[in-house]
This record gives sequence, C-alpha cells and structure tokens, in this order.
Amino acid sequence: MTTNTIKFMDVRFINPFIVSLVSIFKEMAGITMEKGTLVKGQGRKLFSGYGVAIGIVGDVNGQVLYEFPENFSQLLTENLTEKKRSEYDSDDEFEDMMRSVINEIGNTISGLAITKLSEEGISCDITPPILYFGKEIQIIPKNLKTIIIPFQSNIGFVSVNIAMDI
Repeated sequence: MTTNTIKFMDVRFINPFIVSLVSIFKEMAGITMEKGTLVKGQGRKLFSGYGVAIGIVGDVNGQVLYEFPENFSQLLTENLTEKKRSEYDSDDEFEDMMRSVINEIGNTISGLAITKLSEEGISCDITPPILYFGKEIQIIPKNLKTIIIPFQSNIGFVSVNIAMDI
C-alpha cells in the first residue's frame, strides 16, 4: 500500500517537471527558461505548433503535454543541430529533424522528471511519446484537471501541461 498520496497540484509532483525542463534546456541547448505563473485548467487543446504527449502510470496516473510553437521548434532545432533550415537538402528533411528534436526533448524532460519523482518516493513510469502537430487539437481530455506551466526564453515560449487522473 502506497503512503505517498498525491493530490492535484502537489508540489512533489509538479516541481520535478519544472526543474527538469529548465535543466534540460540549459544543458542541451544553452537556453535559459523562465517559469511563468501556473494556471489551473480542465483538459488542454494544443494551441498551435507541436505537442508531445506522454502518459504517466504508477503511484500517479495522468498525462504531460509539452507545447512548442512552430517558430520556437525551428529555432531550437537550428540551435541543437547547429544547422540553419536553409542548409538542409529539403524542407521535408528539416521537418523530420524538427519533429525528432521536439519528440526527444519531451521524452528527455519526462525521463528526468520521473527520476526526480522516484527520489521523492513516488513510483511512476512514462509511456512512449506521441507527437502532435496542428492547431486546436484536444490532447488532454476535458474531464482531467490540468496545471498549465508557461516558460519564456530568448527564442520564445513553451508550456508544460500536467493532468492527473484523480
């Protein structure tokens, strides 16, 4: 029987995702991310651009959605590959690389967050990431309470949306 009862917006669950995002962007891309004000919501639609959805199962069940506007995704890809979009053989090649970068960033942030949760005594695992692209796509079901955490950087903004099945 688990003694680590997690409640919606419990900082023990939220903070590992914040710390992991800031750490991964700094380490992998040299980008400083500044956290904005957390917002409570119900479900989440992908506003526009790329989204990486990752399920969480274990002591806590839910979903994390990382949102990356298209311009941010392009700049991040150019930063990490040290290659401008115009230097790729085709737009399709660059688009493939951008999707790969975004998917890997979301997966890496989640993996580190799960490790940090484990250090807090919260046992969870993650599902493989699912990459979305578009506008107004309902990713997190409306019935799930969601925490939206915006981040700002010198190349744009991203957000982490955490939904718990409570």
